[in-house]
Amino acid sequence: MAAQEHLPQAGEGPARRVTIRQVAQAAGVSPSTVSRAFAKPDRVSAATSKRIFAAADELGYYSRPVESVPLRAIRGLIAIIVPDIANQFFSDIIRAVQHECTAGGFSLIVAESQESASRERAAFDHIVSYADGVILVSSRMPDAMIRKCAQTRPLVVVNRSVRGVPSVAIDISTGIAQALDYLVALGFNSLTYLDGPSSSWSVGVRWKCLEAECHRRQVSVRRLWPGAPTVAGGAKFVSTYRENPTGAVMAHNDLMALGFMSAMRAVGYRCPRDFSIIGFDNDMVSQLTQPTLTSVCSSQTRLGTEAARALLLKIKGDLSGTFTASVASQLLVRQSCGALQVSGK
Repeated sequence: MAAQEHLPQAGEGPARRVTIRQVAQAAGVSPSTVSRAFAKPDRVSAATSKRIFAAADELGYYSRPVESVPLRAIRGLIAIIVPDIANQFFSDIIRAVQHECTAGGFSLIVAESQESASRERAAFDHIVSYADGVILVSSRMPDAMIRKCAQTRPLVVVNRSVRGVPSVAIDISTGIAQALDYLVALGFNSLTYLDGPSSSWSVGVRWKCLEAECHRRQVSVRRLWPGAPTVAGGAKFVSTYRENPTGAVMAHNDLMALGFMSAMRAVGYRCPRDFSIIGFDNDMVSQLTQPTLTSVCSSQTRLGTEAARALLLKIKGDLSGTFTASVASQLLVRQSCGALQVSGK
């Protein structure tokens, strides 16, 4: 593999070369293992991959455009890769991107990674030869791998921030602050947070924000994680929660919150009589369940629209890699929270 380039940052001198051998030395592995981690991540252990990508990030390991991927003579196709097509958060983003693509004269191809970084990379490699640009939504790939992908085609990340790659992310701070103020007003001073998958960028960002807002309000918070961002993933935490119930619960997304509510109901606990719970994303099902679910939400339509518009500009060469857009969040109060009660359970 040829030597790689480090893109100079503000205040730096001329670009310096970073080679695959330097990354291998820093990570304590062979050059062939580094090459395999980028090209076929499913053939390298998770621990080794993590060490390699951390070293690549620190050194500034960037790929030149991949010459084996030809530029298409006929334009007209955009690709989007999401972790879970069935999740409404992602399907709403896909729909918004589709609308912008149609308006811009492009068709859309959709791929699902099933929450796997290796499947996401494999999907990208299969699609990239045919697409004029790619949108990665809630990407599970490491930053260094995303930057390598961004060297092959115009690329925008959604619900993620990667240095040097155009991004559209959620400003979660307002919604979380509103949720904490609401719980404190209901009398709660302790909280259990049911967190999502460790591979999710938004998991780390959201937890840091939640922890800081709890500290400001002198609310103790316990984090249960990692968890699958599904109904089953939320239900899984019930037994652990019951060992030390806090009364107030927040979940990584609405699906986990609804799974937790259902599993708690199965063992005799009622919401909001015995516990209050808040989710994220404002899933349609959260508006139909009983009780209806209080949720921190942002506009998925806005996320998809901003991402598609940015990518179309990037394809035309009218957008820099430093582009970032932010979509606001807010708390939607429904029926799943009530004033703190002393429970005999």
